[in-house]
Amino acid sequence: MDSSESENATSRYHKPSPVAEYFGRLAATYGDGEYYGNRRRAVLEAIAGEIAEARDVLDVGCGNGAYLAKFAAAPGNRRVTGADLSIEMLLSARRRVGVKCRLLCADVSRLPFKPESFDFIFASHVLQFVADVDLDGVVAEFARCLPPGGLLVATGQRDEGFRQMLSAIVGPDRWREYREVIFQHAPRRDADAGPDDRYQRAFARSGLRVEERTAPFTIEWVDIEELIRVRWMPLIPEGEREQAVAMLAEVAQAAKADSSRSLTLREPLILGRRDS
Repeated sequence: MDSSESENATSRYHKPSPVAEYFGRLAATYGDGEYYGNRRRAVLEAIAGEIAEARDVLDVGCGNGAYLAKFAAAPGNRRVTGADLSIEMLLSARRRVGVKCRLLCADVSRLPFKPESFDFIFASHVLQFVADVDLDGVVAEFARCLPPGGLLVATGQRDEGFRQMLSAIVGPDRWREYREVIFQHAPRRDADAGPDDRYQRAFARSGLRVEERTAPFTIEWVDIEELIRVRWMPLIPEGEREQAVAMLAEVAQAAKADSSRSLTLREPLILGRRDS
């Protein structure tokens, strides 16, 4: 996205949504570190065959381009497009991928693409931020952009595993303080309250044939401190930062004392194929 494209997108969305503002503050670091790197590698391995066959790829909610760069570098010839609601994320993505990918500012509920534009659509941790009442419409919009035989892949873990791990590190009482100080600034995701199969049912209602996979990955205790520093510390207001930094140091010390501990998490993937 060049400067003129950024200005046009900014004027069109001059009042960013809360989700766009939230992720805009994470544009420089989101996806960094061992936790995200291990998870990304596991997901890419789980869908490597589908990526190899894809010729026109859309990464919707592409963020700062961590997956985009992998799609563009994968063996084979394909065109890769990234769409996101956050201008800050798109600017960071442009610095990461250079001119290899087309980037657009777009709302997932109103994608600016013609029907059947992409044979592979990827949405990592996007649907969790879609209100339950809007979910069918958003998935139908994705399906509209697929030709017969096209594939939609959505990922979405609730991140409960590492939070359980953090509770084990610092203890349940201290964990409650962590939730109030460090994690209270994360926006509530509708998936946290919705039925576990709501995405699958939305896929099916949009005429997609559903398949489920899991992408297992392992993190160490020492990776938790890095994850908090990368993912949540940038969101904590300055007045609360001192307490959060002290808590982070506590996690780092406890993790180093038992650095051999690890946790295997499983990123769920939902694949929806449009019937030929």
